[in-house]
Amino acid sequence: MTNKALLFLIIPACLIGLWLSVHIILWLFWIVVSLTISLKKEYEKPSKFYNWAFVLWYRYIIRVARIKLCVTGLEKIPFGTRFLLVSNHCSKFDNFIQCAVLKRTQIAYVSKPENFKIPIGRHFMRRGFYIPIVRGNPKQGLQAILRGIDLIKSDKVSVGIYPEGTRSQDGQLQEFKPGAFKIAEKAKCPVVVVCMGGTNMISKNFPWKKTVVHMDILDVIQPEVWETKGTVEVSEYAHNLIAKNLGMLDAAS
Repeated sequence: MTNKALLFLIIPACLIGLWLSVHIILWLFWIVVSLTISLKKEYEKPSKFYNWAFVLWYRYIIRVARIKLCVTGLEKIPFGTRFLLVSNHCSKFDNFIQCAVLKRTQIAYVSKPENFKIPIGRHFMRRGFYIPIVRGNPKQGLQAILRGIDLIKSDKVSVGIYPEGTRSQDGQLQEFKPGAFKIAEKAKCPVVVVCMGGTNMISKNFPWKKTVVHMDILDVIQPEVWETKGTVEVSEYAHNLIAKNLGMLDAAS
């Protein structure tokens, strides 16, 4: 074998080795960091470091999943205050993307109990004040709402919730549960209305195709709204905004 032929073999091998090394180092970093988080401890204060590490993991997954992000309305986000983020929900990637885009603030999501069993992730969820909720359990639902109110009022984190209550299997927008808006009503905080488009295609396209995902920040409903409107009216307004935006995205695709 000539030196030239050997060089053509060595260079790709080195590049592949470097690529694998970077991935291994990143995963070792997240594993080690996650092990420093106790699943039994009740944390009182948010941590910029752990939030950074968690967002870094989300950004890594977005890159590996070959997601191309198109974001609009970012200038509307009230980064200087805590808020309730409401959005449609059709993929497990929805909150990954939202946290990565809104990395300047920390968001704790209301999430189903199964997600708190995910290796590595459950530690970061615990440290990030994620809120468990059992579907169809009114007592658990009330506890989740009260916890969300407390997190915002105590200025610990913002809260994210999907008012549909579950992921849409076909990407179609489902009815909203107005109770989700109680968090903002009682905490007297802004409501950030977000529309996600295309996330339902990520799992179908991976690994062969990139997926174009739209994250549109449609409106920020100010706390003054609660002086004249209730959760049902605000829920309907947010639902209609998202439905209209989804219709525009479908028409453009």
